[in-house]
Amino acid sequence: MRFARTTVTARVRALRSGIVFTRVREDHEVDAAGLQVAPGDRVVTIGSAGDKALDAALAGASEVVAADVNPAQLHLIALKVAAFGTLDWPTVWELFGVGRLPGVRAIYAERLRPVLAPSVRRYWDRHVGIFEVGLHGHNPLGVAIGVFGWIVRRAVGSTGLAAIVAVSDARSQGGLWERRYRRRLFNPLTRRLAGGGILLRSVALNAQEREAMQQERFLDGIEERVSRLMSTVLIRDNPYWMPIVTGQAARSAVESPWLRPESFETLRRAVDVVALARGSVVDVLAGRAPGSLEAVDLSNVPDWLPQDALSRLWRELERVLVPDGRALVRSALRHGPRPPVDGALVVDAALSATLTERERTALYGSVVALRKVR
Repeated sequence: MRFARTTVTARVRALRSGIVFTRVREDHEVDAAGLQVAPGDRVVTIGSAGDKALDAALAGASEVVAADVNPAQLHLIALKVAAFGTLDWPTVWELFGVGRLPGVRAIYAERLRPVLAPSVRRYWDRHVGIFEVGLHGHNPLGVAIGVFGWIVRRAVGSTGLAAIVAVSDARSQGGLWERRYRRRLFNPLTRRLAGGGILLRSVALNAQEREAMQQERFLDGIEERVSRLMSTVLIRDNPYWMPIVTGQAARSAVESPWLRPESFETLRRAVDVVALARGSVVDVLAGRAPGSLEAVDLSNVPDWLPQDALSRLWRELERVLVPDGRALVRSALRHGPRPPVDGALVVDAALSATLTERERTALYGSVVALRKVR
């Protein structure tokens, strides 16, 4: 009973860490194709869980700034950076791939804590126990994904899961999905449960964005995109859906580049190019010199910015990008925010259509590739 109380306390404390994202729910292959980060590039990304920043560093960027208004997200990125500098690959994988590491407190005290900045150290002194109960399941988004995964696994059943994972080609997988499982998952009851706001609140933290998603019937879009994915990408090769469908971590071979064993030594040498900036991406861009960036990943930030801030974002983005500089914007909507058509930022329509089609998370209605033309 004493152990149970301790476990409950640890879980509650983990949920109060302030961390919202422990993994980036945006396709890393789409990021790579859209941003085309090259050696020497200077890059700004949304901080989130740090995946984008670490992948940019791995690609050879000379400077990577991860911006976030949530200090807990920046503390998580700082811990990842420290881990690459002080730990071995199996320990890094357990910490951030699996998200659970027995004995984490001793490892933290001996290897990580001494190299952390004071503010980061104070944060992890209080919250390092999250790795004892499970990093990925003890945050608002992780809980929602866990519940959704539970519904998926109950709807499909263990026999169905085994059949889907065992399928050898995507076309057969899609046929199996359509014949047996699509209506089990997307039905009036599950729609009613999801439509009550729980799913939307976990995916979209901003009220303005949620309202727009509801108006566009976001759940219908999810169903369409999941069905397309089932016929084009094997579940076992999809690092975003494999954990949902099976409840297990994806294979490291299909994970984001930064979280693959073959990348470890390269990233260990490159990770010190990552800098953290607390604040909005608009303010971070405003602090940059003109023409000082080759690539900017805006995630879906434009979805929830008020019009004055959105206009300012486009102006700052146009100012700081070099000629032919790239930016990537995601949206939960099919037709999300775009920069003014009379500016120097243009939409690469063909590339945008390709990236939207390739996005393997099924969360986004559009992915837009921008380029500065003058």
